[in-house]
Amino acid sequence: MPQALLPRSRHAVVGLLLAALLVLAGCAPPGLQADGSVAVRPVRAGDGWLVEVPQQYVGRALEVRRPLARTVLVPRGFVPPPGTCRLWRPDRSPALQEPFAPCPPGAPVVPAGAYLIKG
Repeated sequence: MPQALLPRSRHAVVGLLLAALLVLAGCAPPGLQADGSVAVRPVRAGDGWLVEVPQQYVGRALEVRRPLARTVLVPRGFVPPPGTCRLWRPDRSPALQEPFAPCPPGAPVVPAGAYLIKG
């Protein structure tokens, strides 16, 4: 490796290692958290995001995590039951979210900034 591409100080090395850890932390698999909530990762759907809740975790609070974006919290009781969906808009309070509805057939198109949560 050419000498010019190597970091010149310990601080640069530590900075690179911390950056790598942050990226890897954003790639961590979903799962049960210590507080009983479930961390899930959405996938792109139209201009928004699709969140599929694993069957064993329906009924728990959700932490929807995307790398380099703020975590979206969906409280327990607001996650749709199996077979239904809910459009979740992070800028609205839980009480003002749209009600549960049957999931749309095919590949869903989600509005910009919103999450379609599939129970």
